[in-house]
Amino acid sequence: MSPSLWTRSFGLWLLGTAQSQFGSALAGIALGFLVLHQTGSAGLMAVTLACTLLPNLLMPLAGTLVDRWPLKVSLLAANLLRGALQLGVGGAALMLGEVPLWLVNTAALLTGLAGLLAEPASSAAVPALVAPAQLARANGLLGSVGRGAWLLGTLAGGWLVIAWSPPVAILADGTSFLVMAALLAWVTLPGRPAPAGPHPGLWADLGAGLRVMGQSRLLVLAPVIALLLNASLAPVTAILPKLFGALGASATGYSLFLALESAGLLAAGLLVVQLSERAAPSRLISAGLLLTAVTYAALWLWPVTGVLLPGAATLGFGFGLSNIAFQTLLQGQVPQAYLGRVFGVLGMVSRLGMPLSLLLVSPLLDRLPLGLWFGLAALAQGLGWLLWRWGRRTEQPADLAQTDVISGLQG
Repeated sequence: MSPSLWTRSFGLWLLGTAQSQFGSALAGIALGFLVLHQTGSAGLMAVTLACTLLPNLLMPLAGTLVDRWPLKVSLLAANLLRGALQLGVGGAALMLGEVPLWLVNTAALLTGLAGLLAEPASSAAVPALVAPAQLARANGLLGSVGRGAWLLGTLAGGWLVIAWSPPVAILADGTSFLVMAALLAWVTLPGRPAPAGPHPGLWADLGAGLRVMGQSRLLVLAPVIALLLNASLAPVTAILPKLFGALGASATGYSLFLALESAGLLAAGLLVVQLSERAAPSRLISAGLLLTAVTYAALWLWPVTGVLLPGAATLGFGFGLSNIAFQTLLQGQVPQAYLGRVFGVLGMVSRLGMPLSLLLVSPLLDRLPLGLWFGLAALAQGLGWLLWRWGRRTEQPADLAQTDVISGLQG
């Protein structure tokens, strides 16, 4: 593996990630408007969204399969399947005018299932593309470029839906998946070390991945903190449109909030690239959690437009520091043969936080002062920061990649 970050394979990976994020942002807007245009029902649109999210429950099993198969096979299969599904739905909508809702929902469900392979495989591929010393820079670049592409795709998606139609944006997303598959054909992904001895069953493989996580207190805390933070983010996301409406800023203020949050995420990625290995990932996570806790507290005390908008950029910056550092920490501590399972568990837990939280608090969202939800988010983020600080202080020094540890886990 080349010690330089800028290899052909990483350059192609970065390009493919950017255009794929751009296409996914287009489709995220277009699919909702397609269902809304055909049915006029926000409830039916929510059902379609649920179809894309439900497969996340199976992400740990998908991560286990990723660890069993060559990474390129998982990535190619996921991108080709998602590309075909999006092209099929977009093409049918363009030619027929309307697509049966059951077909849209089935495609959304299958697209979500294919994404289960893509996400842990993508996270596991980065350590195979760059040298360990370049992991932080690589994740920073991927995070900032991906977020920038997502922001552009969000803006372009609204324009495409208005100027052309939702099917055109969905077709663009399908094309982006096929482009990613074509770029992957030129990416070199070294093989990962295969476990010694007979291959265990699927559930035994998943159990081995969980035991790897159990070797480090920080790795155990990572999904717990992810669940806590995403659960606190859900009610804030739900009340923001109403809050901006009450402040007289309406959709314009809400859109600007999201754009500034994305700008903060992008800036965090660029900072991580500059810091490279000079800042330990665990310290960046602490800084990100503390920054978001303090920002939420400020928004609780002063829930006005003049504080909300700069607060959005600060929140995005804090989220970016934590997310990129989490990625780097896991990639550096977990043996490559187990990365799919670990990222699968983390992905499932973090995604469950938002829908579970919304189900629990939805009856209270309109009954309590809107600003109060920022205070609760500040408490959750502060608790996450305290848990992480405790984990760092009590963590026993250990190298999870040592052969004797892995051999014991496989026994």
